[in-house]
Amino acid sequence: MPNYRIIKMTHLSPLHIGLGRDSYDVSAGALHSDTLTAALASVRALRGQDDGLLQFLDSFALSTAFPFAGDTYFLPKPIGKLAVSVRGQEERQYRKRLKKIAHIALPIWNKLAMGHTVEVESDQIQGHYLLDKPSASFVAPMTSQLIQRVSVPREDSQDSEPFAFEWTFFNQGCGLYCLLETTSDDIANEVISLFEDLGEHGVGSDRNVGGGHFTVDASQTISLPDITDPNAVMLLSMYIPREEELAPLNVGMSRYQLARRGGYISGSTVDDLRHLRKNTVYMFTAGSLFNSTPTLCGKVVDLRPQWKDGDLHPVYRSGKALTINIKTEWS
Repeated sequence: MPNYRIIKMTHLSPLHIGLGRDSYDVSAGALHSDTLTAALASVRALRGQDDGLLQFLDSFALSTAFPFAGDTYFLPKPIGKLAVSVRGQEERQYRKRLKKIAHIALPIWNKLAMGHTVEVESDQIQGHYLLDKPSASFVAPMTSQLIQRVSVPREDSQDSEPFAFEWTFFNQGCGLYCLLETTSDDIANEVISLFEDLGEHGVGSDRNVGGGHFTVDASQTISLPDITDPNAVMLLSMYIPREEELAPLNVGMSRYQLARRGGYISGSTVDDLRHLRKNTVYMFTAGSLFNSTPTLCGKVVDLRPQWKDGDLHPVYRSGKALTINIKTEWS
Protein backbone atom coordinates (compact mmCIF):
# COMPACT_ATOMS: atom_id res chain seq x y z
CA MET A 1 0.00 0.00 0.00
CA PRO A 2 1.27 3.52 -0.75
CA ASN A 3 2.61 5.17 2.40
CA TYR A 4 2.59 8.92 2.98
CA ARG A 5 4.07 11.04 5.72
CA ILE A 6 1.37 12.81 7.73
CA ILE A 7 1.96 16.39 8.81
CA LYS A 8 -0.58 17.19 11.52
CA MET A 9 -1.37 20.77 12.47
CA THR A 10 -2.45 20.46 16.09
CA HIS A 11 -3.55 23.03 18.69
CA LEU A 12 -4.78 25.19 15.83
CA SER A 13 -5.87 28.68 16.78
CA PRO A 14 -8.88 30.18 14.95
CA LEU A 15 -8.30 30.26 11.21
CA HIS A 16 -9.46 32.57 8.43
CA ILE A 17 -8.51 31.87 4.82
CA GLY A 18 -9.26 34.83 2.57
CA LEU A 19 -10.96 34.49 -0.78
CA GLY A 20 -8.73 36.98 -2.55
CA ARG A 21 -11.17 39.87 -2.27
CA ASP A 22 -12.07 42.50 0.31
CA SER A 23 -14.65 40.36 2.08
CA TYR A 24 -14.10 39.00 5.57
CA ASP A 25 -17.51 37.54 6.38
CA VAL A 26 -16.71 34.36 4.45
CA SER A 27 -13.63 32.19 4.88
CA ALA A 28 -12.48 29.69 2.28
CA GLY A 29 -13.86 26.24 2.91
CA ALA A 30 -10.45 24.54 2.80
CA LEU A 31 -6.76 25.16 3.32
CA HIS A 32 -5.63 24.11 -0.13
CA SER A 33 -2.29 22.58 -1.05
CA ASP A 34 -1.22 25.57 -3.15
CA THR A 35 -1.84 27.93 -0.21
CA LEU A 36 0.27 25.75 2.05
CA THR A 37 3.17 25.39 -0.37
CA ALA A 38 3.13 29.15 -1.03
CA ALA A 39 3.26 29.75 2.72
CA LEU A 40 6.19 27.34 3.04
CA ALA A 41 7.99 29.17 0.22
CA SER A 42 7.47 32.46 2.07
CA VAL A 43 8.90 31.02 5.28
CA ARG A 44 11.85 29.64 3.35
CA ALA A 45 12.52 33.11 1.90
CA LEU A 46 12.32 34.62 5.40
CA ARG A 47 15.12 32.23 6.34
CA GLY A 48 17.20 33.75 3.57
CA GLN A 49 16.88 30.62 1.42
CA ASP A 50 15.29 32.21 -1.64
CA ASP A 51 17.73 30.51 -4.02
CA GLY A 52 16.56 27.34 -5.76
CA LEU A 53 12.94 27.97 -4.72
CA LEU A 54 11.45 26.61 -7.94
CA GLN A 55 13.52 23.41 -7.66
CA PHE A 56 12.44 23.05 -4.03
CA LEU A 57 8.72 23.37 -4.83
CA ASP A 58 9.12 20.91 -7.69
CA SER A 59 10.70 18.30 -5.41
CA PHE A 60 7.58 17.32 -3.42
CA ALA A 61 3.80 17.15 -3.57
CA LEU A 62 1.55 18.15 -0.70
CA SER A 63 -2.13 17.37 -0.28
CA THR A 64 -4.79 19.85 0.67
CA ALA A 65 -5.29 19.97 4.44
CA PHE A 66 -8.02 17.61 5.66
CA PRO A 67 -9.63 17.42 9.12
CA PHE A 68 -8.85 14.91 11.83
CA ALA A 69 -10.56 14.20 15.15
CA GLY A 70 -8.45 12.29 17.65
CA ASP A 71 -7.22 9.20 15.81
CA THR A 72 -9.79 9.51 13.02
CA TYR A 73 -8.52 10.90 9.73
CA PHE A 74 -10.92 12.18 7.08
CA LEU A 75 -10.32 12.28 3.33
CA PRO A 76 -12.34 14.22 0.75
CA LYS A 77 -15.42 12.80 -0.86
CA PRO A 78 -14.79 11.81 -4.49
CA ILE A 79 -16.85 14.02 -6.79
CA GLY A 80 -19.97 12.20 -7.89
CA LYS A 81 -22.46 9.80 -6.38
CA LEU A 82 -21.25 7.82 -3.36
CA ALA A 83 -21.62 4.03 -3.39
CA VAL A 84 -23.17 4.19 0.09
CA SER A 85 -26.49 2.95 1.42
CA VAL A 86 -28.10 3.33 4.83
CA ARG A 87 -29.22 0.19 6.61
CA GLY A 88 -33.02 -0.07 6.89
CA GLN A 89 -33.74 2.95 4.67
CA GLU A 90 -34.68 3.50 1.05
CA GLU A 91 -32.46 5.72 -1.10
CA ARG A 92 -35.00 8.53 -1.21
CA GLN A 93 -34.72 8.81 2.59
CA TYR A 94 -30.97 9.43 2.71
CA ARG A 95 -30.07 10.76 -0.75
CA LYS A 96 -29.92 14.42 0.35
CA ARG A 97 -27.83 13.56 3.40
CA LEU A 98 -25.25 11.81 1.21
CA LYS A 99 -24.99 14.85 -1.05
CA LYS A 100 -23.93 17.01 1.92
CA ILE A 101 -20.98 14.77 2.82
CA ALA A 102 -17.59 16.38 2.22
CA HIS A 103 -15.29 14.33 4.50
CA ILE A 104 -15.13 10.54 4.81
CA ALA A 105 -13.41 8.63 7.62
CA LEU A 106 -10.37 6.72 6.35
CA PRO A 107 -11.68 3.12 6.87
CA ILE A 108 -14.85 3.88 4.88
CA TRP A 109 -12.91 5.86 2.28
CA ASN A 110 -10.55 2.91 1.74
CA LYS A 111 -13.49 0.58 1.02
CA LEU A 112 -15.02 3.06 -1.42
CA ALA A 113 -11.64 3.52 -3.14
CA MET A 114 -11.48 -0.23 -3.73
CA GLY A 115 -14.82 -0.13 -5.54
CA HIS A 116 -16.97 -1.56 -2.75
CA THR A 117 -20.51 -0.49 -1.97
CA VAL A 118 -20.69 0.36 1.72
CA GLU A 119 -23.71 0.01 3.96
CA VAL A 120 -23.68 2.29 6.99
CA GLU A 121 -25.88 3.08 9.97
CA SER A 122 -27.86 6.31 9.94
CA ASP A 123 -25.78 7.71 12.83
CA GLN A 124 -22.61 7.42 10.74
CA ILE A 125 -23.78 10.34 8.61
CA GLN A 126 -23.16 13.46 10.65
CA GLY A 127 -23.65 16.59 8.56
CA HIS A 128 -20.63 16.97 6.27
CA TYR A 129 -18.92 13.90 7.78
CA LEU A 130 -19.26 10.16 7.13
CA LEU A 131 -17.96 8.28 10.18
CA ASP A 132 -16.40 4.83 10.36
CA LYS A 133 -18.77 3.83 13.18
CA PRO A 134 -22.12 5.07 14.53
CA SER A 135 -22.05 7.98 16.94
CA ALA A 136 -24.90 9.88 18.53
CA SER A 137 -22.51 12.33 20.22
CA PHE A 138 -20.19 13.25 17.33
CA VAL A 139 -18.91 16.83 17.36
CA ALA A 140 -17.47 18.16 14.10
CA PRO A 141 -13.69 18.83 14.25
CA MET A 142 -14.22 22.44 13.18
CA THR A 143 -16.99 25.00 13.28
CA SER A 144 -17.35 28.48 11.80
CA GLN A 145 -18.53 31.57 13.61
CA LEU A 146 -19.07 35.18 12.56
CA ILE A 147 -17.46 37.69 14.90
CA GLN A 148 -18.35 41.38 14.89
CA ARG A 149 -15.29 43.60 14.62
CA VAL A 150 -14.60 47.27 14.04
CA SER A 151 -12.30 48.89 11.50
CA VAL A 152 -10.67 51.97 13.04
CA PRO A 153 -9.53 54.50 10.39
CA ARG A 154 -6.18 56.18 10.61
CA GLU A 155 -7.71 59.60 9.97
CA ASP A 156 -9.64 61.11 12.90
CA SER A 157 -12.14 62.65 10.50
CA GLN A 158 -13.41 59.25 9.41
CA ASP A 159 -15.86 57.07 11.32
CA SER A 160 -15.13 53.57 12.54
CA GLU A 161 -16.94 50.88 10.58
CA PRO A 162 -18.18 47.55 11.96
CA PHE A 163 -17.73 44.43 9.87
CA ALA A 164 -18.28 40.71 10.21
CA PHE A 165 -15.29 38.36 10.30
CA GLU A 166 -15.60 34.59 9.94
CA TRP A 167 -13.30 32.43 12.07
CA THR A 168 -12.98 28.65 11.87
CA PHE A 169 -12.56 27.16 15.36
CA PHE A 170 -11.14 23.71 16.08
CA ASN A 171 -12.33 21.48 18.90
CA GLN A 172 -9.95 19.93 21.40
CA GLY A 173 -8.02 17.01 19.93
CA CYS A 174 -8.94 18.08 16.40
CA GLY A 175 -7.13 19.91 13.64
CA LEU A 176 -5.92 19.62 10.08
CA TYR A 177 -3.39 17.34 8.43
CA CYS A 178 -1.85 16.95 5.01
CA LEU A 179 0.02 14.20 3.19
CA LEU A 180 3.57 14.66 1.98
CA GLU A 181 5.00 12.81 -1.03
CA THR A 182 8.70 13.03 -1.89
CA THR A 183 11.52 10.64 -2.75
CA SER A 184 14.06 12.59 -0.68
CA ASP A 185 14.41 12.33 3.10
CA ASP A 186 16.27 15.64 3.09
CA ILE A 187 13.34 17.36 1.34
CA ALA A 188 10.87 15.74 3.75
CA ASN A 189 12.84 16.99 6.74
CA GLU A 190 13.06 20.49 5.25
CA VAL A 191 9.31 20.61 4.59
CA ILE A 192 8.58 19.51 8.16
CA SER A 193 11.01 22.11 9.52
CA LEU A 194 9.31 24.80 7.42
CA PHE A 195 5.92 23.68 8.75
CA GLU A 196 7.21 24.14 12.28
CA ASP A 197 8.26 27.70 11.47
CA LEU A 198 4.95 28.29 9.68
CA GLY A 199 3.12 27.23 12.83
CA GLU A 200 4.89 30.02 14.70
CA HIS A 201 4.29 32.62 11.96
CA GLY A 202 0.71 31.49 11.34
CA VAL A 203 -1.22 30.83 8.15
CA GLY A 204 -4.18 32.74 6.74
CA SER A 205 -5.43 36.18 7.71
CA ASP A 206 -4.95 38.12 10.96
CA ARG A 207 -1.89 36.22 12.07
CA ASN A 208 -0.86 39.26 14.13
CA VAL A 209 -3.80 38.67 16.48
CA GLY A 210 -3.14 34.94 16.80
CA GLY A 211 -4.92 33.56 13.76
CA GLY A 212 -3.75 30.32 12.14
CA HIS A 213 -1.02 29.30 14.58
CA PHE A 214 -0.36 25.62 15.28
CA THR A 215 2.12 23.00 16.42
CA VAL A 216 3.36 20.19 14.19
CA ASP A 217 3.27 16.43 14.65
CA ALA A 218 5.01 14.57 11.81
CA SER A 219 5.57 11.29 13.60
CA GLN A 220 2.99 9.21 11.72
CA THR A 221 2.43 7.76 8.28
CA ILE A 222 -0.75 6.70 6.52
CA SER A 223 -1.43 3.82 4.11
CA LEU A 224 -3.89 4.14 1.25
CA PRO A 225 -5.19 1.23 -0.85
CA ASP A 226 -2.98 -0.20 -3.57
CA ILE A 227 -5.59 -0.93 -6.24
CA THR A 228 -4.48 -3.59 -8.74
CA ASP A 229 -7.13 -2.82 -11.38
CA PRO A 230 -8.08 0.87 -10.98
CA ASN A 231 -10.22 2.72 -13.47
CA ALA A 232 -9.80 6.26 -12.14
CA VAL A 233 -7.29 8.58 -10.53
CA MET A 234 -8.37 10.92 -7.74
CA LEU A 235 -6.73 14.17 -6.75
CA LEU A 236 -5.81 14.82 -3.12
CA SER A 237 -4.28 18.18 -4.00
CA MET A 238 -4.78 21.16 -6.26
CA TYR A 239 -3.45 20.40 -9.72
CA ILE A 240 -2.22 22.27 -12.79
CA PRO A 241 -1.59 19.81 -15.63
CA ARG A 242 1.44 19.93 -17.84
CA GLU A 243 0.67 20.24 -21.54
CA GLU A 244 1.48 16.58 -22.22
CA GLU A 245 -0.88 15.51 -19.40
CA LEU A 246 -3.99 17.15 -20.83
CA ALA A 247 -4.97 14.50 -23.39
CA PRO A 248 -4.68 11.48 -21.03
CA LEU A 249 -6.95 13.17 -18.47
CA ASN A 250 -10.03 12.28 -20.53
CA VAL A 251 -11.70 15.43 -19.20
CA GLY A 252 -14.88 14.94 -21.20
CA MET A 253 -15.67 11.71 -19.35
CA SER A 254 -14.37 12.79 -15.93
CA ARG A 255 -15.84 14.40 -12.80
CA TYR A 256 -13.98 17.41 -11.52
CA GLN A 257 -14.15 20.91 -10.13
CA LEU A 258 -12.03 23.94 -11.01
CA ALA A 259 -11.04 26.73 -8.66
CA ARG A 260 -9.80 30.19 -9.60
CA ARG A 261 -6.65 31.00 -7.63
CA GLY A 262 -5.15 34.43 -7.23
CA GLY A 263 -5.33 37.14 -4.58
CA TYR A 264 -2.75 39.47 -3.09
CA ILE A 265 0.98 38.82 -2.70
CA SER A 266 0.45 38.75 1.06
CA GLY A 267 3.33 36.37 1.67
CA SER A 268 5.98 38.63 0.20
CA THR A 269 8.95 39.51 2.37
CA VAL A 270 8.82 43.02 0.84
CA ASP A 271 6.08 45.02 2.61
CA ASP A 272 5.60 47.46 -0.28
CA LEU A 273 4.62 44.64 -2.65
CA ARG A 274 1.83 43.14 -0.56
CA HIS A 275 -0.84 45.38 -2.11
CA LEU A 276 -0.24 43.84 -5.55
CA ARG A 277 -2.52 41.16 -6.95
CA LYS A 278 -1.08 38.00 -8.41
CA ASN A 279 -2.06 36.81 -11.84
CA THR A 280 -4.80 34.20 -11.70
CA VAL A 281 -4.84 30.55 -12.66
CA TYR A 282 -7.46 27.80 -12.63
CA MET A 283 -6.68 24.52 -10.86
CA PHE A 284 -8.39 21.15 -10.51
CA THR A 285 -9.41 20.65 -6.88
CA ALA A 286 -8.99 17.76 -4.45
CA GLY A 287 -11.69 15.14 -4.94
CA SER A 288 -11.63 15.45 -8.74
CA LEU A 289 -11.81 12.12 -10.58
CA PHE A 290 -10.34 11.42 -14.00
CA ASN A 291 -11.70 8.56 -16.09
CA SER A 292 -8.29 7.05 -16.79
CA THR A 293 -5.20 6.15 -14.81
CA PRO A 294 -2.44 8.42 -16.11
CA THR A 295 0.60 9.29 -14.04
CA LEU A 296 0.03 12.92 -13.12
CA CYS A 297 2.85 15.21 -12.10
CA GLY A 298 1.58 18.76 -12.47
CA LYS A 299 3.69 21.87 -12.45
CA VAL A 300 4.69 24.99 -10.56
CA VAL A 301 3.67 28.28 -12.20
CA ASP A 302 4.82 31.86 -11.69
CA LEU A 303 1.92 34.27 -11.03
CA ARG A 304 4.15 37.34 -10.89
CA PRO A 305 2.12 40.36 -12.04
CA GLN A 306 3.30 42.88 -14.59
CA TRP A 307 4.85 45.56 -12.40
CA LYS A 308 8.00 47.57 -13.00
CA ASP A 309 9.78 47.13 -9.69
CA GLY A 310 13.22 45.61 -9.28
CA ASP A 311 12.21 44.11 -5.93
CA LEU A 312 9.31 42.16 -7.40
CA HIS A 313 10.22 38.50 -7.14
CA PRO A 314 8.67 35.39 -8.74
CA VAL A 315 5.32 34.44 -7.19
CA TYR A 316 5.24 30.67 -7.45
CA ARG A 317 2.08 28.61 -7.08
CA SER A 318 2.40 24.84 -6.89
CA GLY A 319 0.05 22.70 -8.96
CA LYS A 320 1.99 19.51 -8.22
CA ALA A 321 -0.38 16.56 -8.13
CA LEU A 322 -0.78 14.16 -5.23
CA THR A 323 -3.02 11.37 -6.50
CA ILE A 324 -4.37 7.93 -5.65
CA ASN A 325 -5.69 5.31 -8.08
CA ILE A 326 -9.18 4.09 -7.22
CA LYS A 327 -12.09 2.07 -8.59
CA THR A 328 -15.46 3.73 -9.13
CA GLU A 329 -18.68 3.41 -11.08
CA TRP A 330 -18.80 5.79 -14.06
CA SER A 331 -22.42 5.19 -15.05
